[in-house]
Amino acid sequence: MNATLKTFRKARRLLPISVLAIGSITAGFAQAQESLNIGAVPTGTGWFFGISEGARVISANTPYEISVRETGGTRENAIRLGRDELDLAFTEALVGYEMYNGVGRFEDTPNENARLIYWIAPSTMHWAVRQDSNIETFEDLNGQRFNPSSIGGGGEYITELVFDILGVEPDFQRMRIDDAAEGVIDGRLVGFSYNGVPPIPAFTEVHSSRPLQLLSLSQEQLDMVTEELPFLAPSVIPAGTYRDMEEATSLGIYMGVAANASLGDDIVYEITKAYWENHEQVASSFAPADGVTPQDVIDNATFPLHAGALRYYQELGLEIPDEVIPPEAQ
Repeated sequence: MNATLKTFRKARRLLPISVLAIGSITAGFAQAQESLNIGAVPTGTGWFFGISEGARVISANTPYEISVRETGGTRENAIRLGRDELDLAFTEALVGYEMYNGVGRFEDTPNENARLIYWIAPSTMHWAVRQDSNIETFEDLNGQRFNPSSIGGGGEYITELVFDILGVEPDFQRMRIDDAAEGVIDGRLVGFSYNGVPPIPAFTEVHSSRPLQLLSLSQEQLDMVTEELPFLAPSVIPAGTYRDMEEATSLGIYMGVAANASLGDDIVYEITKAYWENHEQVASSFAPADGVTPQDVIDNATFPLHAGALRYYQELGLEIPDEVIPPEAQ
């Protein structure tokens, strides 16, 4: 792991977990005029719903209609953002750090123009196995056919990093989350993983057909991982989140929305303002967003803010550290 990764600021605390409240998404907003797109995640996931709720609120309160596009996840979004194929991109703390600094997965394809707009909520890694697999610990996964998360998504990369630190070497089977779910049900896979907000629909559906259990990290394992990967923090999945399943200790990371610096400052200012001034609407339908504040964006930023977002946060009177002020605003 690149040593500089350990230097960025992070507010160390236990990431909150909320139960996802699924509601309907309203279509068509008269106020929206100019179209913008956002690269999201696979449909049928909690995050697709959460991203869509934010887009709905922004579209209803700005001159911009935000079109949500299904993608493979945060890594694909970062690549497409770097190619100017997306106006906005769903991202996470590690992807943002790597694409801006040109390290890790983005060593050959850096995007120094990537800018953070806001965090939506923390997301939690789920590592689950079939109850009939006789697997009880992460070490038991060695040599077993296991899906590390939806191919191209941030969860896949986090799984690789965490398992490398723990010395766990499964036989990774790479595929989309829906294909992985089928593989667990029919017995081709011992388990699968995903970085999302609990309860994750795919896990709930698989659990109803072929019972699962979540693997839980020990305190020693938590210490090992967070020492090497400071963008992660301990996160608890409460007992009963999935029927008759015990509490599990995992790892969480902030997820949010990014853009290139080239997206107009006024556009991003209006997007940021509309999102936070109507945040209660987002949180009422997407529970994981409840309790997240503009201060959390500043405290957990791993790459520079967009100048338009910066203007809004400065208007709130927030103290902005120099390292997250973009070059164009210094």
